[in-house]
Amino acid sequence: MRHSKGALMILPIVLLLSGCGLLGQSTEAKTEELRAIYQAMTGFQASAEITADYGDRAYQYTVTLSGNASNGTMTVTAPESIAGTGTAWSGGSASLEYEGISLETGALSPDGLSPADAMPVILSACQSGSVIESGSPAWGEDGESLYLLLQNPKTADEESRVAIWADPETYALRQADILWGEDRVVSVTFTEFTIEEG
Repeated sequence: MRHSKGALMILPIVLLLSGCGLLGQSTEAKTEELRAIYQAMTGFQASAEITADYGDRAYQYTVTLSGNASNGTMTVTAPESIAGTGTAWSGGSASLEYEGISLETGALSPDGLSPADAMPVILSACQSGSVIESGSPAWGEDGESLYLLLQNPKTADEESRVAIWADPETYALRQADILWGEDRVVSVTFTEFTIEEG
């Protein structure tokens, strides 16, 4: 059995905070604002640290990302041995590419999620995932963060969920975890995230 590495340990704390306001607004109002921004965005630019957890092994990558919910790219910048490997997503499907060659990636969860699918799933959840839990936990020196646990809208299986932490003013993503049941299968910590609005 894969260990969730504390992903769900955070949830009880968040539940206690769910009644707190974010900069004078309720988490419900902030959630609606976040959803509207991600539905209207024309694109995004980001840098992130990604951990893909297969249970018996885990892989860590540093990446740059750009695109929108429908089309985009992710390029690995570290580790050096796979730098230049890229993921492209378009029209709901994703593939891993290296020097123009599409590569298969193993499934992280029973619904077939692979590391190449992570960003489209996260963006789709921000746009239309049903809210399971919400809160406003502290986020280091940056003050509060908007926390949402969302149903993954790309699958009918209720075991697949997406947890996000976002800046409560700009709605830029700070972290996103894709969960399967009790397990955190993908964790994305954003070091930069810029939303492009039309």
